[in-house]
Amino acid sequence: MSSAQHSTPAQLPADPGRGALVSHTLILAGRHLTKLRASPQIVVFSVLQPLIMMLLFMVLFAGAVSGSQSAYLQFLLPGMLAQNAAFMVTTVGQAINSDIDKGIFDRFRSLPIARPAPLIAHILGDLPRQAATTLTLLAFGFCIGFRVHTDPLSVVLAVALVLVVSFAFSWIALTIGLIADKPESVNMLVMILLFPMAFGSNTMVATDTLPGWLQAWAKVNPVTHLTDAVRALLTGPASDSGSALGSTLLASAVILALFVPLAVRAFTRRL
Repeated sequence: MSSAQHSTPAQLPADPGRGALVSHTLILAGRHLTKLRASPQIVVFSVLQPLIMMLLFMVLFAGAVSGSQSAYLQFLLPGMLAQNAAFMVTTVGQAINSDIDKGIFDRFRSLPIARPAPLIAHILGDLPRQAATTLTLLAFGFCIGFRVHTDPLSVVLAVALVLVVSFAFSWIALTIGLIADKPESVNMLVMILLFPMAFGSNTMVATDTLPGWLQAWAKVNPVTHLTDAVRALLTGPASDSGSALGSTLLASAVILALFVPLAVRAFTRRL
């Protein structure tokens, strides 16, 4: 008479704890930078897309909104910087979903990696691309006539604020990337969630010119607060940025408070 054999599920390696979190995160972030260097077309597309969109909006809306392209550029560029904070995070969700699809997470399961490290690394590894896109858009604006009316410190603060909001939005994309069934669906799902934020705002036209129902949304939209802050920091007076700056940071904190736990929970379920 044979005895029944019971298989026990494989145990995950012990979490090395917070002490290893920084080193593991930096190592994995370096992996993402290596992948970006191996795929320069991703960086090129990320840089070119907002430039083309800005030129298109200038041609379409300058006459109706500001009367001249030069005047509209002063209004539009800060809005494009803010709008791009939402659009440029889609690759974060696509990258982590691609890792899942290729079995990279199966390898993580067998390694003693600090649990949040792969998540944070995906975002930190993408920040250089986001910074390059933001700086290129700003530099291109200078080349076609945009002028800063504040000071260098305000410009640095404006760029930093865009990256802070992009960091917060990246956690939205990351969460979607973790729960989506395939890489092809990530971009669509991220756009469905972030598109109303990017376009339901004052990035291209003043809030008071929008329909009443859309004004109500625009006034609480994080992208609107970011746009107001960046406009004040770049075109002045910088002292007017205080309220919008505070609202932007508060909105970013709320997004992080909501989506960091969701991303960690979705990641844990994947392991």
